[in-house]
Amino acid sequence: MARIAVIGSINIDYVVETDVLPLMGETVSGKNYFLSPGGKGANQAVAASRLGAEVALYCSIGKDENGSILLKRMSQENIDLGNVNRVEDAATGAAFIELCNGENRILIVPGANEFTNADYIRNALTELLQYDVFLFQLETPIEMLEFIVPILHRQEKTIIVNPAPAYRLSEKLVQMISYLIPNEHEYQTVLGTKLPYQEIIKDHPNKLIITRGKAGVTYFNGTDLVHVQSLEVNPVDTTGAGDTFSGAFAVAIGEGKSLTESIRFGNIAAGLSILKKGAQTGMPKKDEMDEFINIGVSSHESQDLFKSN
Repeated sequence: MARIAVIGSINIDYVVETDVLPLMGETVSGKNYFLSPGGKGANQAVAASRLGAEVALYCSIGKDENGSILLKRMSQENIDLGNVNRVEDAATGAAFIELCNGENRILIVPGANEFTNADYIRNALTELLQYDVFLFQLETPIEMLEFIVPILHRQEKTIIVNPAPAYRLSEKLVQMISYLIPNEHEYQTVLGTKLPYQEIIKDHPNKLIITRGKAGVTYFNGTDLVHVQSLEVNPVDTTGAGDTFSGAFAVAIGEGKSLTESIRFGNIAAGLSILKKGAQTGMPKKDEMDEFINIGVSSHESQDLFKSN
């Protein structure tokens, strides 16, 4: 069983469905709205836990109603919350999500997530180092990442960073990361480059993994570009698809699967996740993944969806 520590954000998502997105200064009628647990850290923790990993979430929430709601919901996902940071004078983070024709637009208010900092992680270090795989995003202070990654690297831990939202990372830090997973837009900011991904990816073999939405995932194995196709589905809500991929990828890597197998596993999980509304609602469970892999992918047609080239 993979043992994964997720260090990152947790939010309440306020989701609005609409057929038309408003222009600046314009008011339009929406179709529906709902509240959902979210935040990239929490999303990735849920994705990994549902797929059978032993997961601990290191995050910060306010001492408010939203924080209590999130703790209750996350406790139902078999996630270790023993080191959650309860912040006295900050509101729990929130995201405001507009859904329109299967796509999304998101505004994030960090709130208590700003306190998932180096001091918090330093105080939790003894428990943290009991885990094998570490999964990060960039919705928490970058100083925390710069503090903990060198420690984990010296301990020979597996370090996975999904650099969203995108910030420039130093080359020294990048070299210590085991797997860096930006999308086809984020990598330029993260690596400070204007080169096309087909070129820059060659400087980071078996490390830089470029996700390209419906176009699949690409990495360089030291000799060739390897492309792993995405799962072809009709999306209902793409919110959380990238987080599902990251969580599932971490599980597969933690279980000793190859890089290509781990990417394929992440692609399947992400594809299944966008068939329902909400960042976490559609994230598949282990039995759903097993059924799809053992039955669906056994057909020649399904195999073609995931071939590498």
